[in-house]
Amino acid sequence: MEIRKRQIDTLLFLLTIIFLVGGILLVFDASYATAGQAKYTGGDSFYFFKRQAVFAVAGLIVLLITSHIPYWKLRGLAPTLLLIAIIGLFAVFIPGLGIEVNGASRWIGINGSPIQIQPSELAKIALVLFLAVYLSNKKTDIRRFKEGLIIPIALMGITGALIMAEPDMGTAIIICCTWFAMLFMAGAKKEHLLAIFLVGAILGSLLIIIEPYRLARVMSFRNPFADYHGSGYQVCRSLIALGSGGIRGVGLCEGREKCFYLPAEHTDFILATLGEELGLIGTLSLAGLFLIFGLRGLAIAYRTKENFGKLLAAGISILICGQALLNMLVVTSSVPATGVPLPFISYGGSSLVLNLFGVGILLGISKYPAPVKEYINESRNNRRRNRRTRIPGYEYS
Repeated sequence: MEIRKRQIDTLLFLLTIIFLVGGILLVFDASYATAGQAKYTGGDSFYFFKRQAVFAVAGLIVLLITSHIPYWKLRGLAPTLLLIAIIGLFAVFIPGLGIEVNGASRWIGINGSPIQIQPSELAKIALVLFLAVYLSNKKTDIRRFKEGLIIPIALMGITGALIMAEPDMGTAIIICCTWFAMLFMAGAKKEHLLAIFLVGAILGSLLIIIEPYRLARVMSFRNPFADYHGSGYQVCRSLIALGSGGIRGVGLCEGREKCFYLPAEHTDFILATLGEELGLIGTLSLAGLFLIFGLRGLAIAYRTKENFGKLLAAGISILICGQALLNMLVVTSSVPATGVPLPFISYGGSSLVLNLFGVGILLGISKYPAPVKEYINESRNNRRRNRRTRIPGYEYS
């Protein structure tokens, strides 16, 4: 079947630009007080603002390039990208290469270098891409545990274990939820999914129990103010910021909590800064934009006829919006605290660039609701000439 290529999804692109511009401005608003007093910034109040702007430009270039690549050409990139991500997850534990911050080894880079990479961010998008290829190739086999689920479970186990070892439970939760959703959409049996869920819940509970700081966060979740000066401090300051904002907020740039009271005011808890200054109206407006973004992404998946594109679009949409939802739940103390940035809004280069890479893929998929002649011919030709050693369960198109 051959169809005319459509234009990219304009609404999705505009939403992304709104997130980018709003995020850069909010990062400056939330960080200028602390950045102006910090030694490592050289007292530059614009330190985080300038870096975030550079990350945004780089990510936008990646988005534009990716959106012009026919999405089926990404199939061959899937195993390489996943392998690089897994190597990166191992690399964070190598002395001299891995960078430890606040007891967590989540970044790789040269000490003193302004460029640091967070491999777990790459692992998220790489796993979604690989799963989309794998699951689209398996089709009916996905309903048989041995033939269809062993490899996805093994990959999830490896990436999840490495991310938990950093430690980074929030990212591990996001990856697991996206992975689970993609298995469900691919048609895995409900009995298998239920068994996987129960095993995952048991393992997650054990990981919380054996790690004192995780257990403390869960216990303080019931009443964070009971341990105000301990494990509940960050959540308490977040709730104070949100409560101070009320319905309309105290005014843009007028928030107080960002001035040395609220930890991670420009990263994981940037939503609390927004809530204090723009109130409930501001936070609900941002949540509404993410809802529209997610629905638009799922609409692209729904109208895409080719299975790989459908799974890939749905996986990316769930990954980004699921992370946004978890961040909002943490900031409002609706779930126990765990560190995850707010996509496009929180400060961070790896997260921003790779999320924009994902959006670029989504925009590329939106141009091809049905397979085009180029894709069909390319798949047939590759199957004839491809004699490379194959990864078990992986089918090169």
